[in-house]
Amino acid sequence: MITRLKGINPELKLYMHTDGDVSEIIEDLIEVGIDILNPIQPECMDPVEIKRKYGDKLVLHGAVSLQKTLPFGSPEDVKEEVRYLIENCNVNGGFVLGPSNVLFKEIPPENIVAMYEAVY
Repeated sequence: MITRLKGINPELKLYMHTDGDVSEIIEDLIEVGIDILNPIQPECMDPVEIKRKYGDKLVLHGAVSLQKTLPFGSPEDVKEEVRYLIENCNVNGGFVLGPSNVLFKEIPPENIVAMYEAVY
């Protein structure tokens, strides 16, 4: 199916959402034509290592911890994590910063603001 879709539109970019550790199948996902992987869940996979290994073939989307830093860290913890990810994963592009999944109501609003402030 992916081959057919890309045959119709060679510029088509395919985005795949997964949860958990999919590091063992990332090469397979690339081989079948996945272009963007969401999320890179830092509790299960090291975003910097995934970027190092596959960053020339795959766009990484979302790596800010939604299980630890955003809900339980301080605003400064969030800013540190965001800066670290930008510095280490945004090498030669191919990285979309964001939470490792959807934001939920228990996340302190000041941590959401801190995530955006760290970018700007």
